Amino acid sequence: MKITRFLFLLMILALASVLAACSEDSADAEKKEEGTSTEENKSTDSNTESEGGGEGGTLTFALPGDIIALDPAFSYDFATNPVVTQITEGLLQFDENGQLQPLLAESWEAVDPTTYVYQIRDDVNFSDGSPMTIEDVIFSMERTMDPATASYVGWMYSNVESIEATGDWEVTVKLKQPDILWRYAVGTTAGHIISKAYYEENEANFGKPDGGVMGTGPFEYVEWKTGSEITLKKNDHYWDKSAGPYLDKVVYKMLPEGNTVVTGLKTGQVTATINLPLDLIEVVQAMDNVNIDAVDSYMSNFVAINVEREPLNDVNVRKAMNYALDKQKIMEKIVKDSGSPAKAVPVGPALWIFNSDLWEEAYEELPGYEYDIEKAKEYLAKSSVPDGFSATIMTESDTLKLNTALALQAAVKPLGINLEIEKVTTEEANTRAFGNKDYDMMMQTWGADFPDAVGNLQPVFHSSNSVDGGSNFSKYSNPEVDKYLDEQVALTDDKERTELMIKAEKIIAEDTPWIMIDHPKQMFVANTDVEGYTMKAMWYWDSFLKDVKFK
Repeated sequence: MKITRFLFLLMILALASVLAACSEDSADAEKKEEGTSTEENKSTDSNTESEGGGEGGTLTFALPGDIIALDPAFSYDFATNPVVTQITEGLLQFDENGQLQPLLAESWEAVDPTTYVYQIRDDVNFSDGSPMTIEDVIFSMERTMDPATASYVGWMYSNVESIEATGDWEVTVKLKQPDILWRYAVGTTAGHIISKAYYEENEANFGKPDGGVMGTGPFEYVEWKTGSEITLKKNDHYWDKSAGPYLDKVVYKMLPEGNTVVTGLKTGQVTATINLPLDLIEVVQAMDNVNIDAVDSYMSNFVAINVEREPLNDVNVRKAMNYALDKQKIMEKIVKDSGSPAKAVPVGPALWIFNSDLWEEAYEELPGYEYDIEKAKEYLAKSSVPDGFSATIMTESDTLKLNTALALQAAVKPLGINLEIEKVTTEEANTRAFGNKDYDMMMQTWGADFPDAVGNLQPVFHSSNSVDGGSNFSKYSNPEVDKYLDEQVALTDDKERTELMIKAEKIIAEDTPWIMIDHPKQMFVANTDVEGYTMKAMWYWDSFLKDVKFK
């Protein structure tokens, strides 16, 4: 999509007016005394200039929509995580190579396949200055594990039997059975620690705008204007004194329209964001005041088909739609070099981290469901609805998602399939996807939770994750797939695990509960005055703004 100079100038002027108004409101708010509560601190200054050169300043970060909650137990999407992971931290963290490193736990050991021991740091404070205790650690983990919490990451605790203090600063996790995935869990928001005292004082509204959250991260919560913006400020009690945080403040603005984000980047009113609408990447690349740092990702864009809905429960219907969509044209016209082609399952080359030869061989044998309208007609003809049917596909306004939905709508029309498009906000899409899954089909993006192929298989295809709070967006269930995924997770030999996962992915590919589109690259987009962060494949678990500063 090309933007004419005239239209571009109009957008710049329009956004400048809006943000100027925001700045006036912020100036009034700045006059109030800053504190840790939302009532005491109303500052939403959108100034992006550093006042100290490397220290201080406000960074304005564009989000695609509003967040789900400030609660790490529900931080499991690409709008919520960039906020929550700056406020709360986990026991471990992932480095740029996807390897686990210490964080709130200074060391850890797998004593045996079902026993993990963590030595907790004794010098960590929450953002109000109160010390983090071992009781906070156990409380946080048990709360996420508790089915009553219905945490979006609670499934990671499915094999945990107990969490106990086995020393003054030692926590031991006992598993019901060996679970190779547990080693990763405490590096995600499933292992993030909150203040037990603060939670108990604010239980009724914890994680909401008026309740907030208290963690140990480099920034602390100030204010959340739903649908508009979220403000964080530097945590002056941050325990890691080796570096950062450098910024005084971070203001997140909900800007679902890509043109608004691009205009903000051009004028400097938006300092940074993660990813861009695909049709506007070339526009941003041409800007001399913006840098883009891109990496291959563990992610996938796809159409999730609710296989519990008739006639979508018919595999012939799903295959007909898959063959009808010209995915190569989407790659050429929309994705271009911002992603790589995908086959029938979300385990692309970036995730062949171990036993790559086995993965590559299996990948070559997987169906690609390349465009073939005659095959599409054949499959529909032998389905339960040979004359077609009507259904709805839910999508956000994101360039790829909306245009793929439109392309699918047009592609299946000659088959007699009437596909209605339902446009929703990012927050509604996430709520319904992780909630009751009330849709026929939906456009979705998923990134592996771990640097392991199972991170793109277990959460989204195991039947246990089709419940409320789970990430099995298709409500897919196949006993054989469950069996292979359950067996591999109990093994420590990666070759044996790979063989079982390949068996599972072949079945999934034939059942086609998803229509795969591509594996997108991940981009950190920032003003050239910003430095300090290098994009990682697993940025979504990262307190990535800790090291960011203005030159």
